Amino acid sequence: MLIVSAPMLQAQPLRIGVKGSYLHVQNVSTMPVLLGSTDCGRFQDGVSPGVQAGLTVDYPILGAFLEISGALVYQQRPAQLVTRTTDDYTVLDPRTTSYVFLEREHVFTSDLGYITAELGFRSQPFSWLPVYLRMSVDAGNPIVNATYQQTEEIVAPSGVLFADGTQRRVVGTGEFPGLGTSVGGYGGVGAVLDLTDRVQICPEIGYRYGLNSLTSRAQWQQSWWSAGVQMRFRLDGDDEEPAPEEVPPPPPAAVPEPEVVAEVSPPARLSAVRGRPLEIQQTVVTQTFPLLPYVFFDSASAAIPARYVRTVPGEAFSEAAIPKLTLPIYYAVLDILGSRMVRDSSIRLTVIGATDGRELSSSSDRMRLAGDRAAAVVHYLGSRWNIDARRCTVVPRNRPRFESNVDYAEGVEENRRVELVTSDAEALGPVVHRRFLEYVPVQPYQDLAVTVDDSLDVQSWEMVLTQPDGTPILNVPGRGRPPQQISINLDSTVTSALGPRLQDLDSLEATLTLRQSDGRSTQWTARFPIVKTTSTFEVSRLSLIVFEYDDASITGPNAVMMRTVISSAVSDGSRARVIGSTDRLGELEHNVELSEQRARSVEQLARQIASQLIFDDVRGVGPGSLQYDNALPEGRFYCRTVSLTITTPLR
Repeated sequence: MLIVSAPMLQAQPLRIGVKGSYLHVQNVSTMPVLLGSTDCGRFQDGVSPGVQAGLTVDYPILGAFLEISGALVYQQRPAQLVTRTTDDYTVLDPRTTSYVFLEREHVFTSDLGYITAELGFRSQPFSWLPVYLRMSVDAGNPIVNATYQQTEEIVAPSGVLFADGTQRRVVGTGEFPGLGTSVGGYGGVGAVLDLTDRVQICPEIGYRYGLNSLTSRAQWQQSWWSAGVQMRFRLDGDDEEPAPEEVPPPPPAAVPEPEVVAEVSPPARLSAVRGRPLEIQQTVVTQTFPLLPYVFFDSASAAIPARYVRTVPGEAFSEAAIPKLTLPIYYAVLDILGSRMVRDSSIRLTVIGATDGRELSSSSDRMRLAGDRAAAVVHYLGSRWNIDARRCTVVPRNRPRFESNVDYAEGVEENRRVELVTSDAEALGPVVHRRFLEYVPVQPYQDLAVTVDDSLDVQSWEMVLTQPDGTPILNVPGRGRPPQQISINLDSTVTSALGPRLQDLDSLEATLTLRQSDGRSTQWTARFPIVKTTSTFEVSRLSLIVFEYDDASITGPNAVMMRTVISSAVSDGSRARVIGSTDRLGELEHNVELSEQRARSVEQLARQIASQLIFDDVRGVGPGSLQYDNALPEGRFYCRTVSLTITTPLR
């Protein structure tokens, strides 16, 4: 069931634009070589390059979800059709002095110029994904150009000429007879790239299928693949700005106009530019953070790096207090393990120290270094968590059990590590944060217009954005006179801190301070709306990080973790996205294929666990989206992952 909110039914701003495309024209023809005759051969299909350009208009019916789309375009739609025929009569071959059949090549070319009207619809199904679909029909006539040229050339036997002494001659030219209205259907997909609040660039690819013949004299259809770009400009709608969409409950019918609450008279003014208000969406999230059971060491060193060492006292340590981010949780792996071993005295730990196989000059020195690294971990657990050393078994190795690729310097670095193996899978099980509120920016942009009298001698300026309680959240300084427009962009870090303090409809305050050469400073303040909406879905996230280098298999702990997460998260209406990725090491093509294999492995197991789960997206992106710093070994391991995101409608 589609629920349409009140703002979606209000008048929406029209978007006009221009577009241009390259056309890969496919001509499908059974046109006879000689019009009106069927016994002289027929032209074969052919492809030609073409172009189109024109004006567009899009009118939103349900916001970006559904728009009526139209265009008036000029299309250069060329054709080149070629066929060879062998005549029934013979000619003398001057090379062999024997009679052979005459073979000719016929070439038909045209450079048709159509004026075409298009009408259809455009839809962006998901507001969080800037991808849209377009479907349309078109009709056009060759108003600009309808000419053609047809030639024939003797191919064999060599040396034979036409009566006029030429090997190739023109047999027809002029306006092609019988051309009429060309009708087609189009389907395409594109992306939305916002340049400003009012201007968008939309690259698009698609396919147009010709529904009828171009001419009544023969069968000749034109279809094409197209790749191009559209630039759209939004025209302002009503004077009053509607509130953003929200389902359910609906937000207030309109967002208050930006208002100036302090000095607004010359010589300066600060005001919000009309447009969509800032919007933050509140979502209920359960996130599972798997632990990487490795501790990485510097070359030739057995000292635990500082990033793994906690400063908070052990008795004050809590998994729930760790920031809900992957690497901060991973860096607490020794304290997470230590606190769990304190709670469960039956847990036994095997600490496998390893070197990269090259660090020191001799094998015995490397084995000693490997043992020292493992002993350092045991000492940390003992001194900080009072873990009896007899519960830990130290195993030194020259190289790890699952070695990274030593052809890369990064792979050598990854092999300098300690591996943690426990008798109880729960001891190194994932950290799970359940049903916490996440605040993400949906519409993070707002522009502030600045007007300053030319008589003011401004040396520097500063714009400060504050929360409703007066807490500063953004500071933008500058030298000289301020620009005519200052842009605000809230990132997820700011919205995470800001979201819990906001009401559903609130405002932020921007203060501009100007400092003049005589030492005086003046301020102007403007308020503009910010809206907090509530997602109608609950999100469960899981990343499977225990993929070894160049491996796509799902290990036992990962399979157990998947069953736990999916069983608790999936219910009626649940949908899933599976995105596989790799680190930056290796060849790009191989990494993309590897990430695809990892994603498909997760999909296959997920379908076995929950057959009712609907998959919206399953793909591999290789190293195309590196979420973690690949200069660090742990960053590369956490990029060797498959991210599973499950969204379920809130009940």
